[in-house]
Amino acid sequence: MQTRLPFFSIVRVSGDDRAAFLHGQLSNDIQNLQPRQACYATYNTPKGRVTANMLVLNRGEDLLLAMAADLSEAVVKRLRMFVLRAKVVFEPLADFAVAAELPDNTLPHPAAEPQLAFSAQENADGVYSITLPHSGRLQIGPVSLLPEHDAAAENAWNIHEIRSGYPWISAATQDTAVAQMLNQHIIGGVHFKKGCYPGQEIIARAQYRGQVKRGLAVLAGTSLEAAGVAVQAGGEEAGQIINTALSENGSVSLAVIKFSAAQAALTDSEGNALQQEKLFFTTEAQEPSA
Repeated sequence: MQTRLPFFSIVRVSGDDRAAFLHGQLSNDIQNLQPRQACYATYNTPKGRVTANMLVLNRGEDLLLAMAADLSEAVVKRLRMFVLRAKVVFEPLADFAVAAELPDNTLPHPAAEPQLAFSAQENADGVYSITLPHSGRLQIGPVSLLPEHDAAAENAWNIHEIRSGYPWISAATQDTAVAQMLNQHIIGGVHFKKGCYPGQEIIARAQYRGQVKRGLAVLAGTSLEAAGVAVQAGGEEAGQIINTALSENGSVSLAVIKFSAAQAALTDSEGNALQQEKLFFTTEAQEPSA
């Protein structure tokens, strides 16, 4: 299964200060990310809300950021505001893209522990191949060298990421959740010993004082959902859908929901039932789901 992923766009970051600058802006340790390595990271508001999450690839001579295409322009604009005298240049790469490869019969693979960096192999044609912690592979390179878009294959990839607990923020869901609500502390998107960055104090406090009251859940329904759709319990707000994909019976979605709604009957904003397949968090009232 191979397909281009239109969800993503690529931004090139160059200049002598590129790693130091991004280290001070993103949630992972970019300063120590080695050539031919990649990592997950978040870009947050000062209040700790995730504006965008991304994959950062170190190619040695530059860094590539893969993030939601509908967020990249706004994220780059905001990052440029803080460059000041730093030697760093942001360049959207319209001729680059992201593709996915998922071996047949690959089962969902939730993270057992954070992987703060993972290897990225440079192929002979200059395309980088990255094996992600959930066993799927991403390719980043020129559009002309990547597979064409295949809607069915893209949907299969999205289902794999949803059931493995790897969310992606888009324009519909930006600034709505802190990193822990999005599993970033589990999948390796946050380095808790790297020092300051926007939102760091809020994210650290949430981690060490247990102040997060929402987490990720896989929800299945017979209706078609969309990112940003409200999740409700008893007619009251209980969360938000982050990512969704088509299933045989309707849709399967990754949502941020309140811990207090973990055992509740959930619906979308139109009253369509949402069944819980898996929780990626635990509360005192229940054990982790299988």
